[in-house]
Amino acid sequence: MGFEFRITASLAQDQRQHIAQLLEASAQRAPGAAMPNTDARLTDAGLYICQYLRPDPWHGLDAVRGYLDAQGVRYAVDEIDD
Repeated sequence: MGFEFRITASLAQDQRQHIAQLLEASAQRAPGAAMPNTDARLTDAGLYICQYLRPDPWHGLDAVRGYLDAQGVRYAVDEIDD
């Protein structure tokens, strides 16, 4: 059980920095400044998210999608099914 996906997007350096800030803010949102069992990181292709043993989608997904939409960035969200 878990939720694993990637967001593929071509990002400019300032957009990558902004998303890195969103990831940091998302990690600090939870009490104790942690996202237990969650791996959220920027990659060359965009963003990779994996939540182990958590059936609900990553809580930062709406913020990232909203930012990409506002920036006019085309992206794809693909669930990884191993």
